[in-house]
Order: sequence, then structure tokens, then C-alpha cells
Amino acid sequence: MRRGPATPFAIAYVALDEGVTMLTHIVDCDLEAVRIGDRVTVTFHEDESGLTLPMFRPLTEASA
Repeated sequence: MRRGPATPFAIAYVALDEGVTMLTHIVDCDLEAVRIGDRVTVTFHEDESGLTLPMFRPLTEASA
């Protein structure tokens, strides 16, 4: 997403291995490199209100 907030961000539907699909953010990566079908892993980020939310980052060979 490049319109709106000053900082670009990526939102995605992530299909979990458990069968649930989540609308979430893709974080901690080069947004230009994100592709549909990429494997991801969960990470937790705290928002402005202090709430901790699950988000996802691309799965790399080093983190597999």
C-alpha cells in the first residue's frame, strides 16, 4: 500500500496450515520482494495502544 500513511505497508490474506485464513500485515521485510504464495512465519508486534498483534514475515531458509 503506497497511498495514505507516509510509510508503505503490506496487507495480505494468510492461509495457515491449520486451515484458518487471516487478514494481516506482512512486516520486517523488503516490501518489493513480497510475492503471492510466499511462506511466512508469525511474529508479534505491539501497536500504539499497547495491544500485541500477530503479524507475519516472509520465511527465509535461515529461519526455517
